Amino acid sequence: MLGMLRSSLNVARTKLAGAQSSSLASLAQRNLSRGMGKMNLSLKSTPKAKPAAPKKQTTSSGRGFFSTTSSSSSKKKVMMIVGGAAGVLTATATGMAALDRPASAEGAKSTLGIVSVYDVPLGKKAPDVIPCFIEVSRGSRNKYEWDNHLGFLTLDRVLHSAVFYPHNYGFIPQTLCGDGDPLDVLVMGDLPLQPGSLVDVRPIAYMIMEDEKGMDEKVLAVVNKDPHYVEMQTLRDVPEHVLREIAHFFGTYKALEKKKWVKVGGWKGTADTKKLIQETHETYKSQRKEGPIEYSGN
Repeated sequence: MLGMLRSSLNVARTKLAGAQSSSLASLAQRNLSRGMGKMNLSLKSTPKAKPAAPKKQTTSSGRGFFSTTSSSSSKKKVMMIVGGAAGVLTATATGMAALDRPASAEGAKSTLGIVSVYDVPLGKKAPDVIPCFIEVSRGSRNKYEWDNHLGFLTLDRVLHSAVFYPHNYGFIPQTLCGDGDPLDVLVMGDLPLQPGSLVDVRPIAYMIMEDEKGMDEKVLAVVNKDPHYVEMQTLRDVPEHVLREIAHFFGTYKALEKKKWVKVGGWKGTADTKKLIQETHETYKSQRKEGPIEYSGN
């Protein structure tokens, strides 16, 4: 008798569970149908959007160094900044596989539109105010150099002597000196500048110098937007001790390196410095007309 009661109770529980499941399923189905109906009604009442007119997109570093204009099309353009303000890479989405292929080493623009740091325009205010690419911060012993093949700053060496760069150090784009590299520049400022950045500087003077690769003049400049150096306009405004300190640094910083030597000469004034910048710029333009420039490395 007890067994029969248990069996009947189990059957009743099963039927009750089935009924509840059926009710929940039916309720869910009704809610889903209502939601779909509202969605269809919303879609029907929403006006079709008109296709957007092609937009021109212009990217600029604030100086007009890099400018790319394009219209909306099936081929979307992708823009990446290489090394901060160092360079710009543009490529179509369909051509991204080309990134795996080596680009031209020193060309201003390759098939992917790479703009080299070496080819940054001097600007309308040159030679009075010019861009400088910073490689080494003031107070550092690490000698970084721009690798144009990789598109990165790389550590060339740690200075072998117990000395450090007295000022920020870099080069002036679109220039070419006798040693096969751009014109070097020391930039005076209150604080260290970030390696890999472009800085507008005002040339003050330059020091005659020669090393194992050829003539290697060093321009002395100040940050154009540093209010503490507004009154420093010519060589006469630079303290004599600063000039001796710079000459001593470059006269000794390679002393412990094998097969390297340096000869340091005197200083030239502001007018001669601007003339040097223009001459090295003309040398650069002449070489670029013949093809890509193979820089020797600092």
